[in-house]
Amino acid sequence: MDVSERFEQLIAFISSQVPTPVDEQQGGDGSIIFTGGEPAEVIVHLTEDTVVVAEFAGEWDEDAFSITPRLVGELHWHALPETALMNALSALIKGAREARLSKYRICPECGESTPPEYFRAGDVCDRCADEPSGMIH
Repeated sequence: MDVSERFEQLIAFISSQVPTPVDEQQGGDGSIIFTGGEPAEVIVHLTEDTVVVAEFAGEWDEDAFSITPRLVGELHWHALPETALMNALSALIKGAREARLSKYRICPECGESTPPEYFRAGDVCDRCADEPSGMIH
């Protein structure tokens, strides 16, 4: 299998492994960034040499949200046989997702499992903090 075929195979594999929905963004250098989940859980950056898997993370600064992914692992995909590559990549994606979900908190007001960045108002999620007391969403 030539390099371009293997690259296309990786695109399809990554798309099938990250949580849905999957947002795919093409870089100017030919790389592809996959962001999976809603809210986002996993980021995978595929380049001509590497696959970088990260847990989605971010923080609020005033009114702007900055994405600050947490590196889980990097694979030099040319160096690995196909089966080993797919197994390692699958494990990294699963680990990144589990790490992300482990940081979710239950809002005591609505009972929803919510990402940590949605708790800007303190102990309740942003939706509950924005709603008048006693309203159910």
